[in-house]
Amino acid sequence: MVSGSIGSRYTADSRAELSGTLDKFGYYLTAGNFRSDGFNPGTAANVNNISGKLSYDLPGNGTVTAGIRHLNNHYNVDEGDLARYGGPFGDSVKNRRTNGFLKFSQPLGNQLRLELDGYFTSLNDHTFSWYADDRQYWDVANNEKTRGVNARLNWGDAQRNLVVGAEYGHVGARYGYQGVTDSMGSLSDIIHDKAWDQWSVYANGAYSIGNLTLLPGIRHDITGQAGDNTSYSLGLTYQLMPDLTLRTYAASGYSLPQVFTGNTKPQKVKTIQAGFETSRIPYLWLKGTYFYNAIRHGESAGVDPTVTDQNRQGFEVELRTVPVFGFSVTSGYTYLAAEDNDTERRLYSNSRQSVPPHTVKLKLNYDNPDWGFRGTLTGNYVWWNEDPDYWATMSDKGMLWDLHLNWKPFRKHDLAPELFFTGHNLFNGNQTTNVEIFSSAPRWFEGGVRVRF
Repeated sequence: MVSGSIGSRYTADSRAELSGTLDKFGYYLTAGNFRSDGFNPGTAANVNNISGKLSYDLPGNGTVTAGIRHLNNHYNVDEGDLARYGGPFGDSVKNRRTNGFLKFSQPLGNQLRLELDGYFTSLNDHTFSWYADDRQYWDVANNEKTRGVNARLNWGDAQRNLVVGAEYGHVGARYGYQGVTDSMGSLSDIIHDKAWDQWSVYANGAYSIGNLTLLPGIRHDITGQAGDNTSYSLGLTYQLMPDLTLRTYAASGYSLPQVFTGNTKPQKVKTIQAGFETSRIPYLWLKGTYFYNAIRHGESAGVDPTVTDQNRQGFEVELRTVPVFGFSVTSGYTYLAAEDNDTERRLYSNSRQSVPPHTVKLKLNYDNPDWGFRGTLTGNYVWWNEDPDYWATMSDKGMLWDLHLNWKPFRKHDLAPELFFTGHNLFNGNQTTNVEIFSSAPRWFEGGVRVRF
């Protein structure tokens, strides 16, 4: 497969793929480049990627698979004079990602299977920033490397199963900062250079009794960075009626702190969720979920993060109608109430966190197989609940609407072309957490023809 496209602001996407089998071997190779000067300042990008995968069928229905992927990303490459800052300002980011894996799977009989996964990753990020008027320059570098192996036994079927495993990983992380100014000269590097080993054992499974299904799980981690942590979960589903399912879920877990902050305490999270899914209402599928999350020692984003205890609760509602004359509607709404556990004050969105109280998604679908025509109109809305002390300005002006149309006029023929058209941000809405730096791309269009053979 070979494909290519080009558009305004030198927006181009080129890709190629090669795949096939040879006896017991299978292979897949893909490479591509995406680049654009961007529709707004600071949105230029140049991304290269290449990946490959090989598989081999072993005796007894076993398989072994190996793969590798490399991604090179350079964005904000053409950012120029931003008048809002009162002077020329530049920002450029270079990312490199490489990861590989080796997977082995072999049935051992009696519904038992042995699975082994080995992996490695390499991450290299550079952020270059400068103020030309003040002759200031910064280079922030972040490098991380990991390698590890995961071994597990998988027993059972769709009704009853159990997975027991162990995992080992080695992590190395290095963070560096360098600045240059006319008045101060070269600033000293601030470097965090750490490496650690981590071990884990875990078990999870599923057990069904009639209309009731239990989903227990437990995991113990020796993190090597933030002490030992045990996580657990328990899920239940009950088929109350053929068209009504009840669900509930409780879990306790953690996340590791950012390496370069010097923080050694993990973020602890406890969650409870409960909800239902039903199609009892004529012409309608409906799903509702209530959630409560208790976050302790929560670390915000940024180089100098804040640490708070938070409670976040709310509900989600999803609905989908059955098609009527080819039309159907899909919608989703999320309400979030987030507060500081110590002060009991409501949390606001700012540069360190986003806690939008209201999120809405709408979609109108049309499908006419006789005409070979399909269309979708989507809308997305977020109310940020802006922090009154936030130095920048947020924007949540209306919904962002996109229109997607597809028509295959000669659908019965193998080489029938398919015409497509997409209009993005039809009414020039703007949803952003910082209008001084970012804004939604104004209305733009794309279209063309596809031929599959």
